[in-house]
Amino acid sequence: MNDADITGALSTLRGDEMVLPPVSVNSEFVLAVVVSYNGLEQTRRGVEALRGQVGHILIVDNGSESESLHVLESLEREPGITAERLGENRGIGYALNRGVQRARDMGCSWLLTMDQDSVVDGSLIEAYRAAVEQDPSMVCLAPRITTETRRKGAVEGVVSYAITSGNLVRVSVFDQIGLYDEGFFVDRIDFDFSLRIRRAGYSIHRVPAALMRHQLGDAVHLPRAVRKYYARHSPARSYYMFRNFMYLAERYLFEFPGFIVKLGLAQIVLLLLIGFLDPSPLASYRAVARGLWDYALRREGRYVEQAA
Repeated sequence: MNDADITGALSTLRGDEMVLPPVSVNSEFVLAVVVSYNGLEQTRRGVEALRGQVGHILIVDNGSESESLHVLESLEREPGITAERLGENRGIGYALNRGVQRARDMGCSWLLTMDQDSVVDGSLIEAYRAAVEQDPSMVCLAPRITTETRRKGAVEGVVSYAITSGNLVRVSVFDQIGLYDEGFFVDRIDFDFSLRIRRAGYSIHRVPAALMRHQLGDAVHLPRAVRKYYARHSPARSYYMFRNFMYLAERYLFEFPGFIVKLGLAQIVLLLLIGFLDPSPLASYRAVARGLWDYALRREGRYVEQAA
């Protein structure tokens, strides 16, 4: 079936917004996919917060070491929780796509995507359910994020993007816009997915009553104005952030110029802050340069360290 057939079968057009037939958020038909990588007890806390809120929890493990695998074994003893061990790091996109496939196989209507270091509030799915009852056209919902120091993302209504963690998505949407981009490996996957959602005519809705604790990067005590642009990451993560931004700019600059320009300015500020705040700025700058070079060479997927 081609895109036109899918669109005709699953949706109608209202203005320039695509509308799928209404589907309520019934927790029994919500699958949560948790991407795991050496998460240890963080993974346990995140998974336990989801228990009782969703019909099933799938943990997709990207090649964790034995101690974290023991945590997964203990979680699997609980009903409604399964783990898929990939044996190697295949990236976040691949792991999320395993969740999409499992949701389809199980006949689930909604997919909740989660990072291992996020902990949702006990009424997250109930808040999403209430939001969809008020507006059945919703197909992509984002939570209000809290950290150790503040709450953010309090704006209600349509937003420009949703981070992967805590994102509730109608499973049928993937038939129209495609799966998560595995070539990104990590970082900017959420931006790419969000822009494809918007390109298809849908909106992304933030639900302030849906709360989730999430820490971006390593915890660093900095002024709020600086934290808006800087989070401490490893040099490898800097590689992905800058390489994948270039792919985003290439794909979406002319469709979403405001979004790409704003993100590009944030990248420039981050580049400057790395020199002042990173514990190993030279290593990070080398990784950024390598990311830009690999973009120029059209390389995707996992970052491979060059031999000395």
